[in-house]
Amino acid sequence: MKSKYERFVKLTERIMQEAVDNRIARLQTEDERFDGPTMTVEGTKLIDFGSCSYLGLNRDERLKAAAQDAVDRYGPNYSSSTVYTSLGLNGELEDRLSRIFGAPSLVAPTTTLAHLGTLPVLAFPGDLVLLDQNAHATLHLTADVLRGRGVQIETVAHNDVTALRDRLETAANDYARIWYVADGLYSMFGDFAPAAEIAPLLDEFPNLHVYYDDAHSVGWLGHHGRGHILNEVSWHPRMVIAAGLAKSFGAHGAVLAFGTEEMRRRVLLCGSTFTFSGPVQVASLGAAIASADIHLSDELATRQGRLSEQIDLVRSLLEAHNLPVVSLDHSPIWFVRIGPTDATTDVIRGLMDDGFYTNPASYPALPLGSAGVRFTHTLYHSDQDLEALIGAIARRVALVGKDDGVIDLTDTAMAQEASATTELIESNT
Repeated sequence: MKSKYERFVKLTERIMQEAVDNRIARLQTEDERFDGPTMTVEGTKLIDFGSCSYLGLNRDERLKAAAQDAVDRYGPNYSSSTVYTSLGLNGELEDRLSRIFGAPSLVAPTTTLAHLGTLPVLAFPGDLVLLDQNAHATLHLTADVLRGRGVQIETVAHNDVTALRDRLETAANDYARIWYVADGLYSMFGDFAPAAEIAPLLDEFPNLHVYYDDAHSVGWLGHHGRGHILNEVSWHPRMVIAAGLAKSFGAHGAVLAFGTEEMRRRVLLCGSTFTFSGPVQVASLGAAIASADIHLSDELATRQGRLSEQIDLVRSLLEAHNLPVVSLDHSPIWFVRIGPTDATTDVIRGLMDDGFYTNPASYPALPLGSAGVRFTHTLYHSDQDLEALIGAIARRVALVGKDDGVIDLTDTAMAQEASATTELIESNT
């Protein structure tokens, strides 16, 4: 008999293979170079609405020149763990990031490695981690590591501050430390964490700590691009923020910012990522430093202002077309809910026929029956691009017809797999 996890993997494999067969996933671009907001897939030029380079910095000439200069000076790879030696570029970037975030900072090769190098040396066996159910998959992965080390892991309802407070009240006396782990801006639906409502809980519960992955809002939002969390609240000594540098920053790598120097020092000295992993690569360090200089300049406000205007335009268009958008928060991430996976595939393929690339979003990123169209926009797009896309989405959604959003589970095998998946998720939470 198959285990729950094996059934989960089989279901995931089947759905992902269908996406590949329908040519909406695992696509490769065919361009020799990028110019503007378009990319070429299967011989067709598409306007790309799947990029997370919100500020349009990933092809900025200053970042490219800085990356090339760093490689010319140091080679394409500096092959040493940072526990032994690291390039001076590493320290230069950390100094700039500390200025941006107004807090002691570290750089890591990726956001995943940042999580894995931080939480396991801050949360200990016998501690409690309360994980937002919609938190990024990399945070759930890190929670699995913590669970294996004896940390109690529980999921809490998405952005439900009342449920969080209730659990804190019942658990406060049972744990030395309680960690609330969540995203700052959720990458699938584009909704924000209620940071301003969570902040008072840190004063009310002295054993509460918070850890935010704010990768999707850092750069395009806040003073110097500090992101949503620090745009809403001030630093607290029991707060940690992680973010990737591969989105608005236009570079690569990740940053960790800490409420205290003591936390930063512990992660640097004890975190596995900073002992056993390689460094941020040379070109990425050069590009990230150039991007940080832009973030520390007056230019950033102009870029942020233009993106904010785009967000207002897209929101007004989505409302005008009465599209079933999950969140209308002020972010450049949007999710139009369709429901069944096959209907979503029809919409995505139709949009490609119309000349637009958008992200299909379905299981396992979302529950079965909750598939839809995810799209993002960047400073590469014009207002005309945005208007054309929203109009096309409205037409394609109308073609598949209105649906109640509940997947058809009359197929016995699918019903069994869905039930097994639900059981697996519940057993892990």
